[in-house]
Amino acid sequence: MSDNILQTLQQLVQDVIAPDVRELKVRLSSLEKQIDVRFDASDQKNDAQFKAIMAAIAESNHSATS
Repeated sequence: MSDNILQTLQQLVQDVIAPDVRELKVRLSSLEKQIDVRFDASDQKNDAQFKAIMAAIAESNHSATS
């Protein structure tokens, strides 16, 4: 009797729960990739803005000394 219950539970895990867990892993991986892409884009935007500010400061200093 208990062997039958254990087999039924094992089959339930294999048939129902395991596919859901695999799907969640795939979805999590996809979300992690999206976050990485957005973070990289944000870093590039911040770098570009920083360089523009530094260039404007350098130009302002150059104009002031000329």
